Amino acid sequence: MTSRMVNALAEATGLLHAPQRVVRLVERLAHDQMRVAFEQRHLHSYVTSTTSSRDALGLLIQWILDAQRADGGIAAYYSLLKGYLASYPEVTGYIVPTLYDFAHLAEDATARLAAERATCWLLSLQTEVGAFPGGLHGSNTAPSVFNTGQVLQGLVRAWSETGHSDIRDAAVAAGDWLVSIQQADGAWSGPATYQAATHTYYSMVSWALAELSEHEPNDRYGLAAEKNLDWVLSHFQENGWIEGINLQGHPNYLHFVAYVLQGVLECAILRRRSDAVKLVARSAWQLLRKFETTKQLPGAFGTDFKNGQDFMCLTGNAQMSCVWLRLFEQTQDLRYLNAALKMNVLLKQLLPRRGPRGVAGGVSGSYPLWGRYQPLRYISWGCKFFADALMLEARLTRSFEAAACAS
Repeated sequence: MTSRMVNALAEATGLLHAPQRVVRLVERLAHDQMRVAFEQRHLHSYVTSTTSSRDALGLLIQWILDAQRADGGIAAYYSLLKGYLASYPEVTGYIVPTLYDFAHLAEDATARLAAERATCWLLSLQTEVGAFPGGLHGSNTAPSVFNTGQVLQGLVRAWSETGHSDIRDAAVAAGDWLVSIQQADGAWSGPATYQAATHTYYSMVSWALAELSEHEPNDRYGLAAEKNLDWVLSHFQENGWIEGINLQGHPNYLHFVAYVLQGVLECAILRRRSDAVKLVARSAWQLLRKFETTKQLPGAFGTDFKNGQDFMCLTGNAQMSCVWLRLFEQTQDLRYLNAALKMNVLLKQLLPRRGPRGVAGGVSGSYPLWGRYQPLRYISWGCKFFADALMLEARLTRSFEAAACAS
């Protein structure tokens, strides 16, 4: 029996402890089955969504606030089988900037308080060497490169927001550890990496180091970020595909392809690397063409963007909206903006506006719910990236309105 089947059976036992979830599960499965059966031709036809971007953003942030546990961390997901899972250091780390962004946009004190609680919990997890543990809270105490990088994003933002020296010290310690174990070629590998392998999606770690370098006078963090950036760029192919995602036992989910592109793009912007921006644009353009042609993106790919699997990875969709919006800011190419706005409409159409906590405002791992990526779950990182996309959309909308008023 595969580990995937074992995990699914273990999660299904949650229904024995809370049989009322059976009704909720059947309702959501029936909902997606009806949409797949009767609305497929019209679902992604770029019609105007009945949910405004402002209302959708409010639903997403409320989902995140509801998912914050008593310890201050954000739950990994809400399972239709098992309910909320434990706090997750990795996603709690990069949700902190999202909460602060919303707090500024909406002048929302609740989101700011949630970010502060999340930061306090993260500080309690840091090991003596400066690293943060992998896995879910309590499930793994070994240091993790990727988790440390994502927590570092949150610490850097919390430090810039509060000026607290203990947060600064924790961020520097995390950065020092990441630099100390980086390989000579710029990659990370060994026991602190997933499956003890190198991964190009660890560009998300170099993004965090580049952010740290913006606040610390010592440029060793920025240089380490560029070292990894160069290693990742060496895996970009002429057709836009990126080698080296390296997920043994898993397909190349869109989520991880988008991770590579997001990490490289944001690191490149901070380090003023136009060569890297151009390579991201080439890959993002391949995905844009697929989206414009079929009005959706496959949830996973084989090599070279081939053999796309017939489900949607909604988190990857939201990340690609972020990538396209940021590329529009860099290039002023309206085709990126157009694709991102269409993607946001698609995602708003799939956002549950009603339902119990854990469902309303949640982004499911897959559409339909039984798709291969995080099936039967509403996931915190999906809400984070979609909220980021909508806040980027709001920022651009404000800039357009300001320009119109000025003229």
